[in-house]
Amino acid sequence: MSFGRHAYRHAIQPSSSGLIDHVWISEDFLASAFRRFANGQRRYESRVPGPLEARRRLAKRRNTALAGIAGTGPLDDIACLFGRNGREHLKWTDGRKTPRETKGSNFYQLSTPPPPPPAYNEIIDSDEFSKPSGWPEAPDGADDVSRDQYLKTRLRECHTVSSVKRVVRQLDIDLLREPGYSRLIFDHLLSCSVRGESGVQELISFLDDPHLNIRGARNYLTVVEHVVSRGTSHAKWHSLFDNVIQALELGLIPPEELCAIIETIPKLAATKSGKRRQSPYSVTAMYQAMWDAIGRCDIYGHNDLDEGLVDVWLGAIWERNVCEDLPLAKTILLAAQSLESACCSWATLFITRWLEFPKRLEYKTDEVCASEILSSLKPNIAAASIISTTEFLMSSNKTNLLGRWHICLSQVQEIRRLVSSMAWIDIQSQRDTPDSTFSPEHQIILRLWALRTLSRSLLDGPLWRKDVRATDRPIARLFSLYELLRQDVAEHDMLSSLMKGIHDLNMPANGLLMLAVDMKARNSVTRSARQTLTKLESSNISFADVFADLDAYNAASPHFFSKFEKMVRKIDITSPEFVEHGLDLARTGDSRSVWTLIRLLRSHTPLKIALSKSWVPIPNASEKALVRYYPEPRTSDCPDPHAALEMIHLLAVSLACSKRLTPRRSYSLVHWLYVFLVKHNAPVKPALARAMYHAGVERFRRQGLRVAITQYAYVYDVVEEVEGADVAADLMDPPRMEHRFSRPDE
Repeated sequence: MSFGRHAYRHAIQPSSSGLIDHVWISEDFLASAFRRFANGQRRYESRVPGPLEARRRLAKRRNTALAGIAGTGPLDDIACLFGRNGREHLKWTDGRKTPRETKGSNFYQLSTPPPPPPAYNEIIDSDEFSKPSGWPEAPDGADDVSRDQYLKTRLRECHTVSSVKRVVRQLDIDLLREPGYSRLIFDHLLSCSVRGESGVQELISFLDDPHLNIRGARNYLTVVEHVVSRGTSHAKWHSLFDNVIQALELGLIPPEELCAIIETIPKLAATKSGKRRQSPYSVTAMYQAMWDAIGRCDIYGHNDLDEGLVDVWLGAIWERNVCEDLPLAKTILLAAQSLESACCSWATLFITRWLEFPKRLEYKTDEVCASEILSSLKPNIAAASIISTTEFLMSSNKTNLLGRWHICLSQVQEIRRLVSSMAWIDIQSQRDTPDSTFSPEHQIILRLWALRTLSRSLLDGPLWRKDVRATDRPIARLFSLYELLRQDVAEHDMLSSLMKGIHDLNMPANGLLMLAVDMKARNSVTRSARQTLTKLESSNISFADVFADLDAYNAASPHFFSKFEKMVRKIDITSPEFVEHGLDLARTGDSRSVWTLIRLLRSHTPLKIALSKSWVPIPNASEKALVRYYPEPRTSDCPDPHAALEMIHLLAVSLACSKRLTPRRSYSLVHWLYVFLVKHNAPVKPALARAMYHAGVERFRRQGLRVAITQYAYVYDVVEEVEGADVAADLMDPPRMEHRFSRPDE
């Protein structure tokens, strides 16, 4: 029993007291007030109200009917107050003609007009309003038969929408409050259409009737499921899907039902002939038609899509893994920019999917699809998408796609607007995000790699020019953050730490070392330095190999001096292994190898300090020194001064006797060792002086080379200073010495 009928029943019960004798409101006043109230209920051809507004208006009309019961005289037709036929509540308008019935009003027309209400003292049967008039008198035991079963029984005779309306009216079913009956009725009509008992037009008529096709009954989902199960090869079902498209244009399908429809469409079976892709009712075409219909809707358009629906739609496209769906995915991403988190995550996945497609399929997905997505997104979303895509390619072992990703980034437009986003410097630590794959240092390196790629597309000339670029500001801030956050300060300097991070990530070279030098250096870097930095970044070459290459060392030493110094400091030059290897290299090595050894001595700071202390003699046991001399233990940072000095002299002798070095090269190397000792205040022993004589005089004579007078005099002075004038006179050629001393007399 409905609420209105229940209230009406209790309101007309006879009163025990004579209320009519005490009514003091006149009949004229009551009639005029009621007339004004009825005029206020006019609809003036307005649209059909929503559920809440319709319920409120219906309650007003029922209350009006109850208010008229307390009056005197005959009662009016109360059914008109309930808006029968949508027009008859206007019958109280002054002097106006009752409007004619509208088309389709027979659905709401009762079979017979209601009888006039009984008198106040008449006893009403309590079972009169207990059930609708359409329900038959049930025999004994009929209570076991449910209402649903009875409705199904009645629907067996219905094959058209008009017959369904008649049954609904007779059974007084409120489909708005019970949308499940709408689904039941539509399933019945659909089965009739499948059996050929009714046409598809009856289904369309049902879907177009808002009083039968109730919102939330999920009838449109039933349509799509039926079309998908039957296949789109049957042309008679195309009009049903077209009706779904029309419903999307009108905003009649709720988001929950739309999500279910989107998940159902990919179940469409592919035809064996392969013509499904060209069919206007393929999955891709159906998705595109639905998206276009939503765009034409003023109620639920593209900007009204929630995150759940976007995730479902893009997830369905992702699961299909068809390149023809990528243009639609790009359109959905651009329309869902208000959902930043969802848009960023899906943009990363679809850009990766585009990069994975073979190049032979690129013409179907547009060659610059990924770059167009990034160029059209908002700066914050585009920057976050670039960062997440780069990190995703590195973390998912898809580094082979970084080359194509580099090309995509080089084609991005609006770079100045893109690099202004604060997302570039938003570094998340692993403590804040435990599930993060990369450390803060690696995050910075990946972002520098992306920004370096974007800077190549700027129209500011070559990268080696010292011009201000739009990417300089975020790059400088990232380098500052790298200096602040890196954990290997004690072990590496900034450049060596950056190079180590690049090699750990195993990412392609992009000139990050050169970028770091350019950001810190005032002057432009030389070409050889750029080539060396590129070589260090592109190949996993060690600093020892760079140290062995003279040109590479000279180019890199200004930028990696501390790294080279720390590397050389770890070498114990007084160890037997090093001494043996150094002497063998001096005797049998070529000039390039020997100069590597010379660079090692020149860069070894502990050696220089030890040589300056080699003047202190080793105390003899007979001297009874207060501090005894213990050569052990010694480390590479503090070598034994006397052992270091002895190593230099042995090295000089080996260089002087080398068979692979020319006399001039041997003499120059021995001379360098002599200057090295003198420069660091180390004593020069006779062994080095005689090695210089052997290389600069004796070997010259053996090979028939002329010894320059200045060179001869220099060797004589060294020998005289170290071993005395007598030894120098015995070693040197007297005629030459006479000529040397006779020149001042002349």
